[in-house]
Amino acid sequence: MPPTPLRRPVTVIVWFVLSVLVLLLSPIILFAGTVAAAVLGRPQPRLLAQILVSYCARVLVVLLALGALWLGTGFGTRMAGQRSQRLHLRLLAWFVHEAAGRFTTLLDVDVDPQPTPEAAAALAADRPLLFFSRHAGPGDTMLLVDLLISHYDRDPSVVFKQALIIEPCVDLLAHRLPHAILDTSDPEECAARIAEVSAELGPRGVLVLFPEGGNFTPERRRHALRSLRRKHRNREAEAGEKMAHVMPPHPTGAIAALQGNPDVDVVFAAHTGLGLGAFLSELWRELPIGRTLTARMWLAPAQERPEDPRELTEWLYARWQRLDDWIESQGQETPAGPT
Repeated sequence: MPPTPLRRPVTVIVWFVLSVLVLLLSPIILFAGTVAAAVLGRPQPRLLAQILVSYCARVLVVLLALGALWLGTGFGTRMAGQRSQRLHLRLLAWFVHEAAGRFTTLLDVDVDPQPTPEAAAALAADRPLLFFSRHAGPGDTMLLVDLLISHYDRDPSVVFKQALIIEPCVDLLAHRLPHAILDTSDPEECAARIAEVSAELGPRGVLVLFPEGGNFTPERRRHALRSLRRKHRNREAEAGEKMAHVMPPHPTGAIAALQGNPDVDVVFAAHTGLGLGAFLSELWRELPIGRTLTARMWLAPAQERPEDPRELTEWLYARWQRLDDWIESQGQETPAGPT
């Protein structure tokens, strides 16, 4: 990734110009999408055209708002102030909620949170939390983060890969707020950053981490199991083989978050309903129209987990097995098949 002084002006200008062009051409784009949908007999072209136009409109609003906030904080000199952070959180909440709302409206998708009573109480309490979720299907990050913001009034700090900051709204919001942006070529720095963000969580803060490291696919699962065997991590490989619907979790990031804030509780989340479309080609074949994202959540209290890293890895795998068992019970997704 190029250095920030070189990357950011380019990405901001390119996305701003592209978004303006998309909005100017939106009547043509929407008409073309409608015609293509009629010709193909499938709604994908029309829906994707609507999502594109809607997203570009929101990018423009957020970029202009971020520019105004930069000016309002004395050209960024007071960016870390309490008022600035509060305004940026509101902007993040609006951006995520509007994007999630447009996605669910266009595709007629519902979100059904199903926390256990203990998890619901923890999400409602004024205490920081860690939120460890499976990663599978289209839009799960956006919908889960929106759920935490809109339904549970939480301030999310998200752990994600550096590649996503090619989108300037993500880039600027992530750097102005306490998120963990990871350069995966430096594992030690990644762990240190996750621990730092975890340690700084406020009373309504929640660190959102996807321990699998990417969207689930059967091939990625098989690759992860082969990698564990090559590294002679046989116990983890054996545990991972028992889980057909999730990938073996990477313990490093999760343990870093736990050690950064030893007294914090963890909410584990599994979800089903939107399918397993991890790539654009898969979404083109089958958009999750008219479906329900069911999100099941369990609480793992801090006092019930071990401190030793090896035991923590076993503890993490045991809870990941619970996620897999619940997904299996829903009967909505195809098992990964042989390893």
